[in-house]
Amino acid sequence: MKYFLDFGAHKLEGLKEFTGKLNIDTEWIVQSYEPNIFVYEVAKKNLENVKDKYKKISLEQKAIMHENGFVTFNAHKGCWKDESKTEYLEQMTTGGNVLDFNPHMDIGNRVVFDSEEVEVECVDVDEILRNICENDKEAEIYIKCDIEGAEFVVLPRIIESDYSKNIKEIHTEWHERMWFYEGMEGITQKQRERFLYTSQLKKLGIKCFDHT
Repeated sequence: MKYFLDFGAHKLEGLKEFTGKLNIDTEWIVQSYEPNIFVYEVAKKNLENVKDKYKKISLEQKAIMHENGFVTFNAHKGCWKDESKTEYLEQMTTGGNVLDFNPHMDIGNRVVFDSEEVEVECVDVDEILRNICENDKEAEIYIKCDIEGAEFVVLPRIIESDYSKNIKEIHTEWHERMWFYEGMEGITQKQRERFLYTSQLKKLGIKCFDHT
């Protein structure tokens, strides 16, 4: 069986994209995860419109991490167009993150986040893989990973997992830019980690793609 794991599902925009890109159909099982309370309900409604396209689809309000438990999630409600905060973009729900330092802006598009701290449940990515592979030894797993900086703890967990052999592809949106508060040194360090983790995943036979 083929499985699509949507880490950072947002409003299921990525699922729509990858349904076309990977030819996902009624032979696939889809598991989606979105911890942001401000977009989760929208995602649930959107799921109702697409559920018949897949063999099975689920959506959980959980953050993907390297361990089980609970974590403080910086949930974005919207954002300001720039640091002047004169124009509020209420409909631009940009996501959120679990980072301790909670970057106040995205240096890529210069928007300034309007965020609220909420406690959410997090799930160990290895547990997700184990639950699939112990029930389906021939599982073929495809992952979209857009988790706003948490990829730097989640991907190492995948690399050390006994079930990484079942993963065919990982499509990652990298967020090293979130370490801008440390200057170029912080960003450069995360770029080194990105190169290292990508190399290790490829050595495991996993095809790696950048997702934007």
